[in-house]
Amino acid sequence: MRKYNSVVLILFILFFSGVSISKEKDHLILDPDKISRYSEDRIAFQRIENPEEQMKDNSVENLLIIKNNKTYFIVDGYDIISEVQMKKIVMDAENKYIENNDFWLNKINGKPDYVRIIYRRSDLLKNTNEEFVTSNFGPFYKSVRDKFIKIHVDKFRILMKNRGESKLTVKRRLLSVKVNPDNPNDIKQRFFKSVTAKACDETVYYCEDADGDGITETFMATLDDGFDWGVGSGSNLILIRGNTDKDIETMIGKLVNEAENGTVEEEKKMFQEFPKEEDIHKMMEQITPIDNFYE
Repeated sequence: MRKYNSVVLILFILFFSGVSISKEKDHLILDPDKISRYSEDRIAFQRIENPEEQMKDNSVENLLIIKNNKTYFIVDGYDIISEVQMKKIVMDAENKYIENNDFWLNKINGKPDYVRIIYRRSDLLKNTNEEFVTSNFGPFYKSVRDKFIKIHVDKFRILMKNRGESKLTVKRRLLSVKVNPDNPNDIKQRFFKSVTAKACDETVYYCEDADGDGITETFMATLDDGFDWGVGSGSNLILIRGNTDKDIETMIGKLVNEAENGTVEEEKKMFQEFPKEEDIHKMMEQITPIDNFYE
């Protein structure tokens, strides 16, 4: 019995201390060499910000465009994996310390630093000079990135307005509880919140507010059409995780809150479509006829 109580106590502590014991959604860093096909026009975007991650790049933004059998790949926060691995080996051998054990030192800074253009499977251009890439492709990169995210955000908001058809689902999980010692009735709770919805074209959308601060930092869009950049690559249209970029936050930051509480447009529509009192009175009379036999 004591053993059972100890297990319950541990689970209780984990639950209320805000420690997430759920498995994160897996993903691979986008790799143009591993795309399953290049024969269709396509755009994919990936932004990963996860300081705790050490086994793969934890600060990188990738834009992939496929057009007329050519692949255009632009990266912000590009790290050469072989150099990262070698640095780790050398520092481990010399017993040197690096903060947070983070060997992925090239972080997202708003200046793309890697470009690669591929025709079918052959390279046409490859450059890792930040000044060259930013000056030649920076404005194009940001314009396409923002437009692509906004199109999918707008589509997701349409799914919010049609919740029944899109099967929009909001999930909440308690992260922590704080009680004011001076006022036991003053209780503050933080929740992990996530939202899923499905469009008519089978695109599945997912967004989450993982730390309960009211700001959506993760947004994903997936179309199960067989396109990927490796087995288990994750979302194949948009994968934004742990976002801190203010421009992107402007687009996705309110999504979870709007999905849970409704948008201003939805509220207006509900008021406009709310039934009139006299119509309900008439409906009552129609569905509750007087029994003349006993009158």
